[in-house]
Amino acid sequence: MARGGTGFGVMDLLKQVVSENMFGPRNSQNPLASSLRFAPSSRTDAGVHALRNSVICQVPLEFANLDENETRKKESLTRWNRAISAVSPEAMSILDVHRVSAGFCARRNVSYRRYTYRLAVGRDWDLWESIREDPTLACFSEQHYAWRIPPGFDPSKLAQAAKLFQGVHVMGSFFKHGEREKRKEPVTPNAIKSILHVGIYPGEPYSYENDIYDYYNVTIVAKSFVREQIRRMMSCLVNHAYGRLPLEKIVWLLKNPISSNFYDNRIPVAPAQGLFLTDIVYEPEHFKNPVPYHYHSWDYVD
Repeated sequence: MARGGTGFGVMDLLKQVVSENMFGPRNSQNPLASSLRFAPSSRTDAGVHALRNSVICQVPLEFANLDENETRKKESLTRWNRAISAVSPEAMSILDVHRVSAGFCARRNVSYRRYTYRLAVGRDWDLWESIREDPTLACFSEQHYAWRIPPGFDPSKLAQAAKLFQGVHVMGSFFKHGEREKRKEPVTPNAIKSILHVGIYPGEPYSYENDIYDYYNVTIVAKSFVREQIRRMMSCLVNHAYGRLPLEKIVWLLKNPISSNFYDNRIPVAPAQGLFLTDIVYEPEHFKNPVPYHYHSWDYVD
């Protein structure tokens, strides 16, 4: 969901679909097109999946009646989804659209976000060694949708370590924030995060039933996260589940919030493909009466 500069990302597709439906195929030549602006609530990294996300869109006043009644809303959704299906089948679906008041921010007025990280754990060592050399169809089905890890994983250990993350912490040690970004930003992003829940639950195959893996889903809930926070948390949790990282080291990382600590301790970052943004929740009354009131960058444009 992040703008990657290639021109072919999720946000680029969404903008083109809506723009062409409003202004036609040569939409960039329409003087109104410049006032069509989009901003996602959550900017997921490459390889991370967004099962459900929200986007705020500023439209020209001439098109501000997209949701004036159910018929017009349904017509808009049908046109947009038909266009998406034509150019990129099953890539994305626009579920709903409704207006919000000035001051509402899709990113900062969120009540909480829920992420799920999928783990596919090999059931025995002989099979694990064989599929490393000769992957089965089950391996291919999970290649882009789970972190496939070897036998020896102890879910009870992960659950024990998960409790350490719940509550308010300064997540500096779990924050990908390099020196170049720091030089560009006049104000460093807030790394104080309140983590509402971290839990492990039984999972299931993504698309292909098999007897090769045991599946687990790790659910993490908070209002917001710093960059790569969940993937770094997952690395610590999984390494502890294998007995490779003591609880004392996780506690130390939480008590010493410095972004270089993660790499200094030679802890790898969990891969992106296992992570799913599964839900974003708002208080409905904030759509019309946002608390607090936020400005978008485009609010300052003449």
